[in-house]
Amino acid sequence: MNLRLFVADIDDTLRGRASMRPGPVTCSAFEEMHRRGITVGIASGRPLWQGVSEHASEWGLSFQFDFLIGMNGGELWTARTDRKEESHLLTTEALKEIVTTLHGQKDINPFVYREGYELSLYTDEEMVRSGLRHHCRVVQCGSEADLWAEPTGKILYRCGTAENGKAVEEFGKAAFGSRISCFRTGPDLVELQDPENNKGAALRAYCSENGISLSDAIAFGDAENDIEMLKIAGRSVCMINGMDDVKAIADDLTAYDCNHDGVGHYLYDHHLI
Repeated sequence: MNLRLFVADIDDTLRGRASMRPGPVTCSAFEEMHRRGITVGIASGRPLWQGVSEHASEWGLSFQFDFLIGMNGGELWTARTDRKEESHLLTTEALKEIVTTLHGQKDINPFVYREGYELSLYTDEEMVRSGLRHHCRVVQCGSEADLWAEPTGKILYRCGTAENGKAVEEFGKAAFGSRISCFRTGPDLVELQDPENNKGAALRAYCSENGISLSDAIAFGDAENDIEMLKIAGRSVCMINGMDDVKAIADDLTAYDCNHDGVGHYLYDHHLI
């Protein structure tokens, strides 16, 4: 392929959950792509304020990424314009419907992102760890209604076990159908958002605005929120540690996992020769 653009998910793709940065081979590949004039971007389910904008400097790169995708596609920042655009927020009515519909599910803790902090129904150990991991405050709701008080890109549900996460996902898909996207980004983490909000839509918008053909793009991911991005890229690669349904739609798999420079090794083996 004529590689003109690279994009990858971050957590469990570019780096493992316990690591603050990608490995040296992957960081070297970033620098080599930048040197060759390839457009380089990263895509996260997290909001851009939650560390995504600082990753280039944190990872010791000599340049800022050309574009950043946050909130599973609901946020798109472009270096050329230094502007962030938001799209396809869940309305307060949709949020209320989600929360009240899922209210009876067992062992769940819903939360949403507010600017600068996470707002959760309960402050449990996992939410505390999440706040520490992402260097942000965790605020407990005064009441369940706080979760639908203002529009937001998505709502997330931490479930007590992987089995419970699968049950909540299946219940949500059956309850909302095509009106609201419901998927897991981890064994026990379920996310719900507007179906028009996805990483693929954000990638398509960036490529259209910058005259880049999607056939010249390569995308890496591991979880269900990466599927639309992988589907539209000219070359799609799932991590060897990725979910089975993501592997099923990808063109290829990495030889190494996210903890062992899977992305970097793949790029050097196939495209940066």
